[in-house]
Amino acid sequence: MRRFLSVSLTALLALTPGMLLAQQGGGGGGGGGGQQRQSQRPAAGAGQKAGQGTMDRTRDRMMDQTRQMQRSQLRTQATTQQRDQYRDCDKTMAQTRTSAREMTRTAKSDSFNSEEARRQDEQLRDQMRTMQQDRQRLYEGLSEEQQKAVQQRHENMEQIHGRIQNRLEAMNNELASAEPNGKVIAAHARETEREMKRYQKTFQEMGKDLGLAND
Repeated sequence: MRRFLSVSLTALLALTPGMLLAQQGGGGGGGGGGQQRQSQRPAAGAGQKAGQGTMDRTRDRMMDQTRQMQRSQLRTQATTQQRDQYRDCDKTMAQTRTSAREMTRTAKSDSFNSEEARRQDEQLRDQMRTMQQDRQRLYEGLSEEQQKAVQQRHENMEQIHGRIQNRLEAMNNELASAEPNGKVIAAHARETEREMKRYQKTFQEMGKDLGLAND
């Protein structure tokens, strides 16, 4: 019995190194296979980027076509009265920008004249009121479909108008002081002109959307 156990133990010990080597070899082979499989995976490269670029261009082209179709539909709804109102509003906006530019020059002048600046301030305020009233009248006269198409632009113009009003109020307060500061007034007038440029540009884009202006 003891001899049998001794022989069995000796045989087991003799086989153990081979079994370990076989297991290690299998593990190594598995690792090599994993590396091989990994190397066979397709890498995200120029082909995928090119495909994405094509999809983006196709999407943009479809969006442009949709906008053109919408503009064509809205253009059929535009009336002669709306086109006349649009032109009048755009003209008033251009005049308001000019008034703000002239006020900037007056305030920056070495021979700053506060009385002249007050006169120009009053003129600018009158033009702003007329411009806003005319634009609001035009918007309210649009059909429900037309209003929906330009709702975002309308809201943007309302926000810009609010900023312009804040500038005009600050400028008016400075002019009402005992010794108005020309540089402060010039800064407000210059920013008013910049905001007016944004205002008019947004209005012109709205006109294109509605077919009231040339593209």
